[in-house]
Amino acid sequence: MRLFYLILALNGPIYALDLHLPTGNEALLKGDGAGYFQFVDRNFEGQQTTPWEGGQFGFWRDPRRVGSGIAYARFHEGMDVKPLQRDAKGNPLDEVKAILAGEVVYVTPSGKSNYGSYLVIKHDWGEGPFYSLYAHLKEALVTAGTKVTLGQVVARMGYTGSGIDQRRAHLHV
Repeated sequence: MRLFYLILALNGPIYALDLHLPTGNEALLKGDGAGYFQFVDRNFEGQQTTPWEGGQFGFWRDPRRVGSGIAYARFHEGMDVKPLQRDAKGNPLDEVKAILAGEVVYVTPSGKSNYGSYLVIKHDWGEGPFYSLYAHLKEALVTAGTKVTLGQVVARMGYTGSGIDQRRAHLHV
């Protein structure tokens, strides 16, 4: 699914980027944050909750009481995309797709980081590289050096990594 065309004009030529969502989950495009972002487990002031907002990019983790308000103390450096499909055992089945054409520059097996199994794709806009990361994978379907096209399936979603259980399986991008 085409996400949008992004126009860049940073001290040079204008580039139109045809971006795609990394999975078949299109809830983000419909304004449905709860349908797109994977929830987090939160215990704040003795109350257990599972807010989807914790799966967004930015300061959404580790709430702290500040006067009468709440501030979030930990930055989440990506987006956690909720799976659309699960098998009878609850394992995610979603395909993971390249958001832009590029070259796979790194693939790691599970156990090497908090991301579990992940891969990195380098995209070249002519003015310097941009890298996209796809983490918590069940399996990578490409290897380092593979040239990929826009929307090409590169992996399958999983739930590897520290603190990621089957119930919270998601793709971190």
